[in-house]
Amino acid sequence: MSAMIQSLQRAWRAGQLSDIALHFAGLLGRLDPHVDDSILLAGALAGERVISGEVCVDLAQVAGGTLFDVDDAPGVGAPDLDAWLQALKSSPLVSDGTATTPLVITPDGRLYLYRYFELERRLAELIMQRMQICDVAIDSTQLEAALDTLFPDDATSADQRNAATLAVHNRFSIISGGPGTGKTATVVRILALLSQLKLAAPERMLLCAPTGKAAARLREALADTLPAVTPGDTLPTDAVTAHRLLGWRPGKKPRYHAGRPLNCDLLVLDEASMVDLALMVSLLEALPTHARLILLGDRDQLSSVEAGAVLGDICCAADSGPLAGALAPLTHNWRFGINSPIAGLAGAIREARTADAIAILDDPDATQVMLQSVHEDDALDALLAERVIPVYAEVARLVREGAGAKTAFAKLNELMVLCAHRHGPRGVTDINERISNQLGATAVLSAGVQAYPGQPLMVTRNDPALGLFNGDIGIVMPDNNAPGRLQAVFLDAGGDERVVSLGRLPEHQVAYAITVHKAQGSQAARVVLILPKKLSAVLSRELIYTGITRAGHSLAIWGDREVLASAISRSAQRATGLAARLCSTRAGKAPNEAHLDQSQFDDGD
Repeated sequence: MSAMIQSLQRAWRAGQLSDIALHFAGLLGRLDPHVDDSILLAGALAGERVISGEVCVDLAQVAGGTLFDVDDAPGVGAPDLDAWLQALKSSPLVSDGTATTPLVITPDGRLYLYRYFELERRLAELIMQRMQICDVAIDSTQLEAALDTLFPDDATSADQRNAATLAVHNRFSIISGGPGTGKTATVVRILALLSQLKLAAPERMLLCAPTGKAAARLREALADTLPAVTPGDTLPTDAVTAHRLLGWRPGKKPRYHAGRPLNCDLLVLDEASMVDLALMVSLLEALPTHARLILLGDRDQLSSVEAGAVLGDICCAADSGPLAGALAPLTHNWRFGINSPIAGLAGAIREARTADAIAILDDPDATQVMLQSVHEDDALDALLAERVIPVYAEVARLVREGAGAKTAFAKLNELMVLCAHRHGPRGVTDINERISNQLGATAVLSAGVQAYPGQPLMVTRNDPALGLFNGDIGIVMPDNNAPGRLQAVFLDAGGDERVVSLGRLPEHQVAYAITVHKAQGSQAARVVLILPKKLSAVLSRELIYTGITRAGHSLAIWGDREVLASAISRSAQRATGLAARLCSTRAGKAPNEAHLDQSQFDDGD
């Protein structure tokens, strides 16, 4: 066993290296018994970074430093950059991407697993091909007349009108804006515009989102907006998950792909910031050549859980270069007034103005937002008892007394408790346990009960057969047809109930508190964001921004001032090469490399 593998095993035992990264380094050693230790280290790093959401490793940032520094064992020293690059370029396990090898090194020193290099290359190619100007004759007089009908003639609607114009003239466009900037209303008007101009038939318009919850919210928004914006128009109101749209089958090729494209003239992808690299490639592969694609999202939100920062990278490339003109930013906020503390705080955090953000939170007149220092666990429990427990106790009371699902959900949706972490102190598991214990102490439920009427649950695994998806939230309610039996009730976008017995539920967890990642796209009147005691790798400007923008009326941040300030000052930007690749790729350029065969790499995720 090589010295490097032994060092990586020490890092693994210390929890600094994942099983997958360690096994991948071992695989490299088996593929080439004479492999240089620096290649094994590179493989472990590349595997570990993908797990954390990064697509590649910028070797210049880690070369010459100490990696996996364990307290009771020496760290692993990374080679100098020049020596490392030379070893990589000399290894049969590494290529420049023109050959199928486990690792890929680019001229600018980015190290990839081959799968992610190919996914990124293919996505850039697909986007640039779609950036070609539509070859459809558009009557400018008719276009202006339709725009005048759909969009008010005032400065506040100028951004929305510009977005619609871009969607008409381009087969690829991005509409980015924060909560309350009218993204859905803009898309509804674009649907009507394309229909009126005969550029997309309503029955050939598809709408999707990355999660079941996001798709349900899009359906609800469409149902609310369409009658007011386009009365009498027959436009699509359904939205499904991206996986369902593609006919995703674990371990198999999607039902729709490059050889069997979707039957559509237009695809709208909502909450695009949540879409990872592999899924975005699959969507663009399955899109017909002539069809338009509109990405809808907030470039400043957290990136996808899986590898990539696709929307952010695309928007960066659209700030200048070949994608310039494809991005339509929405800046006017229709939900918050110009003097809204929540909007002001969101802007300060987004722009990394830490002092301004803290000043807003400290302003006694900004009653909608507050920062509450919570150092001791007793203080945290007291705050939960005062600000959180009454809401969940009321949900339980309503359900016990026979209230319907809509009434219970209306109360539940008044409050959202968010955490940065899933595990550990002040993570979701910890906060859910604290809330459950307090509810038991107030006799709302008995100690030891695993499920009780009024308890909120979150599905954590997709189950298309039941129509339930990761992130869906239900409430435990009595089964009126079977006294003494409990069931979970979910509401769809139209307010219809979906009832599932507790025994048939897919994997799920208690959902008093959820992670900020799980809350993306959701809204609640009141939001409580609970920070960990110490700064961690997860805390970032994007996480704080995403969390606070879930609030519709009031926001409370519970945590240490220094931890919050440090989080705002750091970005969660991931190491990727997509933005640079897009900026250096010519529209319509014929590929030099072989096309990505998705079936070689899909692992069912």
